Amino acid sequence: MGKKSLSIQSIFICLMFLLVTLLVSPVSTLAQEPIKLKLSNGYPARHPMAVKGFGGWAKMVEERTNNAVKITLFPGNTLTKIKEAYDATIAGVADIAMTVPGYAPGRFRLSPAVNLPMVFSSSTVASRVTWDLYKKIPAMRAEYSEVKVLFFYCTPPYEIHTVNKAINTSGDLKGQQIRASDPISAKILENLGATPVALSMPEAYMGLQKGVLDGLVSPFGPMRGLKTANVTKYHTVNANLFTNVFAIVMNLKKWNSLSPQTQKVIDEVSGAAASERFGKMFDKLSVPDINYMKKQGDTFITLAPEEKKRWAAAILPLRDKWIKDRTAKGLPADKVVNEMIRLSESFSQ
Repeated sequence: MGKKSLSIQSIFICLMFLLVTLLVSPVSTLAQEPIKLKLSNGYPARHPMAVKGFGGWAKMVEERTNNAVKITLFPGNTLTKIKEAYDATIAGVADIAMTVPGYAPGRFRLSPAVNLPMVFSSSTVASRVTWDLYKKIPAMRAEYSEVKVLFFYCTPPYEIHTVNKAINTSGDLKGQQIRASDPISAKILENLGATPVALSMPEAYMGLQKGVLDGLVSPFGPMRGLKTANVTKYHTVNANLFTNVFAIVMNLKKWNSLSPQTQKVIDEVSGAAASERFGKMFDKLSVPDINYMKKQGDTFITLAPEEKKRWAAAILPLRDKWIKDRTAKGLPADKVVNEMIRLSESFSQ
């Protein structure tokens, strides 16, 4: 047999071998399986922040990775409870989760600066400021060393909402059991004469319904979705007590397992862009919820200018105490607060 015949025979055998290999190989070797990620958030499944917020962000990740990444949403604390979400993310129960630093002040000693009273005018401004603080302050970044921080966003200003009593002055708060979200909000309520009760936002509805609570502090935006709008009848509109910050974090091992290209895409749709997008979305949510409460016949209260000054005099000293306490522990609290106020003024222009 000539060399030419042997060459043709060899090529034929190689082709047949490749064909057989393809036929018997599992499908996974022909098309790489997408990376599947579980995302936990505390909003009800139909809440706009769950659907348009986290759902929209997940869709952007999927589209920009050409479906190499698939994100499954677990709303309404179905995968992890919000107070446990951070540790659950570290443990890998959730790949990505919405967490509240204010729920763990011992762990996050600088992040709750964003919760200090009367700093921000909107969710958009607060969200942008928080991301910038995280990028600029190394001690703040160090608080999240166990996870990958994807972005932050903040609520609009918290107001007071009550079941049976209109709050026109701080004196009206005396003896009222009001839901607080963290130690800072509890101190704000104490300084105004109320009795703070520590409950997470999803627990507040049952507390109000059962009479355990007389009211709660909350932005208007999530109240209809969390049903607290159905049980409260009196609402302040200009107390501007504080904002609350949410951190969207990812399991560090899972993040490090992603290719540099996939990490780059996720970073591009997260960070400052996602912080601002979520902030704007939260601000817009207030309008339909306020209209819903007005249609119910609820009463809306605007604090008189002199009364607002009295509220400010009662709660603004909490900033100085917060700085003093953390400075004594060697933390750059003064730097954080000064930069936060500077950024807030800059972004509000």
